[in-house]
Amino acid sequence: MTKEFYLIVNPISGSNKGSEVFKEVKRELDKRKITYFFEVSHYSGETPLLAKSTANRIKNDSQKILLVIGGDGSLNQTLNGVKKSDYPDTPIAYLPAGTGNDFAKATKLIQDPSKLIDKLLKNPIISKIDCIQCHDLDRNTNTYLANNLGIGFDAYVVAQTNNSKLRDRLNYFNIGNLSYGINILNALANQETFEATISLNHQIHHFKDAYLVTTTNHPYFGGGVPILPIADPTSHKLYTIVVEKPSTLKFIYLFSKLLRNGSHMKDPHFHYYEGEKISVRTKPLEFGQIDGEELGSRNFDLEFSISSFNLLH
Repeated sequence: MTKEFYLIVNPISGSNKGSEVFKEVKRELDKRKITYFFEVSHYSGETPLLAKSTANRIKNDSQKILLVIGGDGSLNQTLNGVKKSDYPDTPIAYLPAGTGNDFAKATKLIQDPSKLIDKLLKNPIISKIDCIQCHDLDRNTNTYLANNLGIGFDAYVVAQTNNSKLRDRLNYFNIGNLSYGINILNALANQETFEATISLNHQIHHFKDAYLVTTTNHPYFGGGVPILPIADPTSHKLYTIVVEKPSTLKFIYLFSKLLRNGSHMKDPHFHYYEGEKISVRTKPLEFGQIDGEELGSRNFDLEFSISSFNLLH
């Protein structure tokens, strides 16, 4: 039986990079005379609905390939749609077309459309990859994370970057990641500290001057920044990172160590916890982000646990 591709596309990801990658994928599939269908997301929140209906349509048929084209947020929304379908084990192939593309870096995915299509046609692999299940106690909702959920500093950076016209201009010159660096400086000037409580393994850790609280299952955030080099998306563990606010100069020094050799992990302002279940509570109102998508400013009362999904690559 000939393979068919079912594409889920976010055309505006990466400041319209998604649209360009989509065109390239179509050219490659047409050249190979491969049958394909596609669904294009037109508004925020549509991708999970498209993913759910697509998973139900292909019914976990190994000859039918679900391929999402977009950024980390698009992958996250596709993951959540598939998880809510009648076929939650449907493998997901991913072609990154965002600004950060942290998941692709963490899992060393093929990012060239032609090479990825060849691989999916000839010798695809299905790997069980960890993801994080997040239960929001305040809103009684369950969400899956392919990357991380951040509160405070990194979420402030995401909010500023996602609403920045500068990012669009930098993406035009293929240096969109530079916008993260610029907004890091902005966050340094404006992000306040907050209270955070981390609970795991019957222990409680309280911080009065938290600056960043991120729960993740792989090393990267913010466009390839290795915040926790030891994190592994196949370890069946999740990790919560807390950074207490140092002086601005110390923070810059800490960040330089993060980029250079990972020695920031030994700094007394840096804390991390690993386990299969972790609870995070914060106050007062703080910015939040999930896989690069804004959560607004609010209090958080969250329970995290390990789940998994099938990655086709």
